[in-house]
Amino acid sequence: MGGIGLGIRALGFRVVHAYDSWDEAVAIYNHNHNASEPVAVECDLLTDKGLRRVKKDCRKLDGVDLLAAGPPCKGFSQIRNGHHHKAKANQHNRLLEIMPDYVAALRPRLVLIENVPDLIRHRGGRTLKDLLARLEAPGPRGLRYRVKHDVFDAALYGTPQARRRLLILCVRSGSGEEALPKPGPDLAPLYAAIRHGGEIPREMDSYHSILADPQDLTMTQAQHALSDIPVLGPGAPEEPRSYATPAKTAYQRLMREGAPNRLSNTQTPAVRRETVLRLQQIPPGGCARDIPAHLLNGLSRRFDSAYRRLHPSAPSTALSTRYDCVYHFAGERSLSVREYARIQGLPDFVTFPQALACRRSAYEMIGNSVPPLLVSAILGEALRIPKR
Repeated sequence: MGGIGLGIRALGFRVVHAYDSWDEAVAIYNHNHNASEPVAVECDLLTDKGLRRVKKDCRKLDGVDLLAAGPPCKGFSQIRNGHHHKAKANQHNRLLEIMPDYVAALRPRLVLIENVPDLIRHRGGRTLKDLLARLEAPGPRGLRYRVKHDVFDAALYGTPQARRRLLILCVRSGSGEEALPKPGPDLAPLYAAIRHGGEIPREMDSYHSILADPQDLTMTQAQHALSDIPVLGPGAPEEPRSYATPAKTAYQRLMREGAPNRLSNTQTPAVRRETVLRLQQIPPGGCARDIPAHLLNGLSRRFDSAYRRLHPSAPSTALSTRYDCVYHFAGERSLSVREYARIQGLPDFVTFPQALACRRSAYEMIGNSVPPLLVSAILGEALRIPKR
């Protein structure tokens, strides 16, 4: 739905073409792109027809500066309970596998590819090794790329969500010296200490201070991201709503740039009574393991991923495509589409009209998108673009 596009546009790039096989995602992309003509089209990039379409579109351009892609990660993600190597998952892997074909066809100066860190371990590392080799020499004689990759935590670049992502940057040989910046440390112990009331590791004191500062955009707590959005009960209907407060944090000011005065997509999901009773037993930062036995009613407490509640002073855990993958820290309900978008770093001018996409699709688009702040920060450092 345009997370990468938002990130590169913030750096001054002009997105001229975008492709997806999901019609609702294409509609939402064009709705929020605010261009005189649609730039996104419905296109199956896995077909010869799709490749011909892209080549024809880009033939009219005076070269391509950047080819950016976020291929589906379902076939590589551990969310698939360890079965990501099986045949049913392979269909989700194919778009990543054919990326070198598009690099060969378009000969862009730069290539940026995003995926999950689990790709590093897929097939014992062979999948990534093969991909990198093909990106270095994608086909036509003499076309070569300098290819580097690393894993970055979106929470270290302003996004109020601990979301680790693999980024691959390819630079056409002889065209520049751009390089990925060094990634920050793994702050999982800091997040865990905040959520569960543990001792903050001494070596992470400085990051804890940055996270606690509402005017520092480097890191963002969940409460600093959401506190200006009205806190509604479960099952609140959709209607335009005023902000609960003026923007009080640097992140809130950033998210509200270019947005109307009234919020959309604030409808909250309904919650069953059984779920409310369970959530009342879960403290902020907790999960299903905190639910007393008499309220389980068959629910397993084995997985930390079930019944997760935000902690106001920590980034969110990684969002998935399910609306109930995380619950609000100040109420017994899951997040609205607007709150979900805030956690992913999507600004408030990005909206999801029900005429273009149903609410379930909106959650799926947001969960599958790439945090724009991560894209703009990493690519901006690679291109040595001064920070705002």
